[in-house]
Amino acid sequence: MLRNTTFAMLALLGFAVAAQAGTITIQKSQLPTTPATTSNPTAFAGWVTDTLTAVSSDPTDKIVGFDFVGDGTSKGFFGAINQVNPFGLATVYSDNNAVIPAAGNTIDQDSQFKVASSSGVHVNDAESANKLQTAFSLSAGGIGTATNLLAFVQIAHNQVVNYVGSITVQAANGTQSLAQVSGTLPVPEPATLSLLGIAMVGGFGFLRRRAA
Repeated sequence: MLRNTTFAMLALLGFAVAAQAGTITIQKSQLPTTPATTSNPTAFAGWVTDTLTAVSSDPTDKIVGFDFVGDGTSKGFFGAINQVNPFGLATVYSDNNAVIPAAGNTIDQDSQFKVASSSGVHVNDAESANKLQTAFSLSAGGIGTATNLLAFVQIAHNQVVNYVGSITVQAANGTQSLAQVSGTLPVPEPATLSLLGIAMVGGFGFLRRRAA
């Protein structure tokens, strides 16, 4: 009897370990922002756009939300960041991306969360010249299509930006947990920006040659 009980306990322990969410890391990709307008091509010289992707080490996990809301500097993105407010519309989420070009800007010039507010539940949205905050959870339908990685925010900035928050992870057994994340978005040296620009131009040239 003891042997069977021990086996059952080990089996339960093994299930609990298997259902535990993986380790969350934040991957960053950075590119120079495009000029504001063709008539003022240096308006965003020195600005970069960081895109952050939350990734779980367990491919069976689903990333279903995030929380970057707090008083003061306890949670959120803080630093000198650019916000595009076309026609007075807030652009905390990607819902208003269609109207940003109409206002003479491009999408990569705006600091925003890369999900549509209509795809889930969100609270305490806030944006300013030095702050971007929200808490967001995918709707039930969104959870069904979620994966273990989510590109969740882009930050356009010309100074260092700090962030603190949490990522909501749903394990294979349906249980959810929070992974605390924090970090810094640096601004590359001017030489690095030049190299990034050259790489982009070279890539566009290669694509044009292939298309021809």
